[in-house]
Amino acid sequence: MPTLKEADVRHNVAVNTAHGGWQSLATGLYNPFLGVMALGLGASTLQLALLSALPAAVALVGSVVGAAALRGVYSNKRAASVTTLVARLFLLALAAVPALLSPGEQASAFLLLVALMNVPGAISAIAWQSLLADAIPEERRADALAVRSRVVTAVAFLPTLLGGYVLDALEFPIGYQLVLGVAFASSVAEVRVLMKMREPAAAGQSPSRPMQGETSRARLPRSFMVFCLCTALFYVGWIMGAPLFTLYYVTVLEVGNLWVGAFNVISMVVQYLVFPWWSRLARSRGSVLGLGLATAGMALTPVMIAVSPSPWLVAVFCVSMGVFTSGTTLLLLDSLLDSVPEEGRTSAIAVYNVCVNLASFVGPLVGNAVVDGAGIYWAMAACALLRGIGAASIVGFARSVAQPASGCAQPRSARMASL
Repeated sequence: MPTLKEADVRHNVAVNTAHGGWQSLATGLYNPFLGVMALGLGASTLQLALLSALPAAVALVGSVVGAAALRGVYSNKRAASVTTLVARLFLLALAAVPALLSPGEQASAFLLLVALMNVPGAISAIAWQSLLADAIPEERRADALAVRSRVVTAVAFLPTLLGGYVLDALEFPIGYQLVLGVAFASSVAEVRVLMKMREPAAAGQSPSRPMQGETSRARLPRSFMVFCLCTALFYVGWIMGAPLFTLYYVTVLEVGNLWVGAFNVISMVVQYLVFPWWSRLARSRGSVLGLGLATAGMALTPVMIAVSPSPWLVAVFCVSMGVFTSGTTLLLLDSLLDSVPEEGRTSAIAVYNVCVNLASFVGPLVGNAVVDGAGIYWAMAACALLRGIGAASIVGFARSVAQPASGCAQPRSARMASL
């Protein structure tokens, strides 16, 4: 695999950071308000639930399609850019729903479009992750992801506040359409920045020969499949937590939107501050320790919420929630890019995304079933248990591959591929 020059790597780190900022601006304008938009179009309670579950299910299908579609691509940069733009074109379709359809059809059409948007979105995610693995070397990746994550978190404040203000200030659906239009314009800038990434050129590669040997049918290493399953198990507990926390805030603590917004702001501020610390920890002490601390803390979060009798205590716990969330987000992505085999990399990342999307679909349904059957406190306990089991699985697996068979050190990607 050809490598990039130091100047190209520095360029890619800067482009990746800028891309994260524009991506955060675009998605932050519409993603937090999809439920509000759906209610404005007359969505039912069932349709609101499907608004969370269907995109994950469709993204699962998109990941499978992406594995086949990207196997023979010559440029992950171009694939990521094109599929991102196609996904964002759905924003214009969503904006047109109130003008083109009758009131009885609008909510269903909105739900369908949001779900279908995740097909090119899932393919884009796979292509971008493959591009990142090529464009930034392993020894620089944790720091680069930490810087990107700080920018993403910092930028996320602006669109969330701006989008909420516009939706409240302007009459429906004018505000709704304006937010979606600005989000699409931001996405165009996002794609333009992404196209500036520099990919390593394959020496002697002919037009008929795809990059990275993606046409090969080599089986994925067993170790990588175990990593995917361990991560998916953790994701079931991780994703089921969000609706449970909201339900606890509203039904048990009986707080309003102001408190819920405050919880999110506290967590985001803390995440912004501690991303560099996780990066330094992973570099100095190893990612196994960092991943263990972060995921174990994530397992404790549902317990901390469930024992909180007041919103003030939840606000205090949001500090630790932000610390552990930032570490988990950063180190799981870094672990994926380190462990994915170079041969058939795009297909391997697609398999990982299939597992994660399946877990993201199952998680909320499991949480809802436990709430209906046993109540919110048992659901929070189940969430903590699933997160704990998943965290232990990830760390146990990471420790097993972190010990080279011989006394010499190896890059983790090489150890993973050899198992």
